Amino acid sequence: MPVSVLYVDDELPHLMLAQEYLGASGKVTLTCVSSGKEAIDALRTGKFDVIVSDYLMQDMDGIQLLKYVRANYESTPFILFTGKGKEDIVISALNSGADYYIRKGSDPVVQFSELEQRILQAYEGHHVKEELAAREQLYHSVLTVQTELFVDILPDLTIIRANDSYGALYAMPATDLIGKKFFHDISDEDRAGLVETVRSLTPENPSTDLETVVTYPDGKKSEILWHIEGVFSSDGMVVSAKATGRDTSQAEMAREVLQQSEQKYQQTMTDVPQHIGDFDENVPLNFIIENTHPLGNWLLPELVREMKAQKAYGIAATAGAEGFRAFLIFMKGEPEGGIYIDRSGVLYGDRSVLFLKNSQNFTFYPTEPEIANRFVTGCRIYDKSHLRVPASNPIPEISSVRKGIGNIIINLVRGGMPVAGLRVTIKSGGKIVGNDVTSQQGQTTFQLLYGQYTGVIHNETGILRSFSFTVDKPELIHTVDLS
Repeated sequence: MPVSVLYVDDELPHLMLAQEYLGASGKVTLTCVSSGKEAIDALRTGKFDVIVSDYLMQDMDGIQLLKYVRANYESTPFILFTGKGKEDIVISALNSGADYYIRKGSDPVVQFSELEQRILQAYEGHHVKEELAAREQLYHSVLTVQTELFVDILPDLTIIRANDSYGALYAMPATDLIGKKFFHDISDEDRAGLVETVRSLTPENPSTDLETVVTYPDGKKSEILWHIEGVFSSDGMVVSAKATGRDTSQAEMAREVLQQSEQKYQQTMTDVPQHIGDFDENVPLNFIIENTHPLGNWLLPELVREMKAQKAYGIAATAGAEGFRAFLIFMKGEPEGGIYIDRSGVLYGDRSVLFLKNSQNFTFYPTEPEIANRFVTGCRIYDKSHLRVPASNPIPEISSVRKGIGNIIINLVRGGMPVAGLRVTIKSGGKIVGNDVTSQQGQTTFQLLYGQYTGVIHNETGILRSFSFTVDKPELIHTVDLS
């Protein structure tokens, strides 16, 4: 079925060209009007799949018409097709919700061929985007209806209060768990790490997050995401903690469905880059960066911390000598979207942040919330653990003996050769305490408290290897052979 297009231009020659080159293709059906007022009248009496409008018109300009459409017809695709190419007009169009901005050219065959492609793309993308929005709503609904687990614990993990949902984990009334240890069925080593985590909470760093895998009485295994918040005495000592848990298994299934919709959305959008050569020419993201005054420069951990403090909206960009470009899209201070692009291809969302390093310097470009929201679609980050800034907790006191700090170098090799570009995540007591990517020498370095740790090696496709190690002296080297 042809795509129904409302075409708005107050110059008769352009209307005639549109009818000649677009109307004859059979892929679209045109309704042509010569003013913004006529366009509004047409919208009130008819239904259109896509709107194409000139910018400079006598009664109202294309931006004013766009704002009317967004206020009354919400997500109907809108393309601004004009000879005016000023940067402020382009940014205003994108800020106001235009799907595309196309400059008119001297060759009608070329310009209307591009316009037709964008019309068809906008139409298909609109339906895929609606499907994506429905999937997002489902995902957030799953998060909303989940029953939370509540447990109050002492610093040594003794339970002093729990709700029935936590009791259901062990098929017993919650009152029967009072006096037992939080996660009483985990190993002594893991429990010691968890005790250390709780005792290291301070008024400056009052909370932490961790994940555990539990087995319900019926044998079903689920992942529980815990948020632990400390309660402190007047002198700043942690006296108890409140643990809130959420079963993330259903959310993970909904998230997988959502990611499939995002991949479908990316496939419909031809201005999404497939390799680094596509980026500068086609992506509106690059236009915004080139025409926005930067707010400043930060290393990755400081960037995440600073934007959170400012509750900022905008785009952070970095580039490297290795020929890559990376972008983080912030909404209300949170890194909600990501794109990583190099000579081998492009990664979106969760996979885009796997190769980011704390040593990378980002430039931040503030934008309107509408712009940030536009770019997040299709590259949303759900797993932000790779972007968490490790808390600078003081070294905890245990039996009046201050524990030490060690520097450990992780070497990754395969067949005796170093392996570069793999992500290494370090966990302690279920908590992520470090993330980095191996250098060209196959190395990455972490500064850790003395204790037991688990390392996870992964790339954009998934986990490659897990390993355990102990930090018990100031300088260590640990080699992992991936052969």
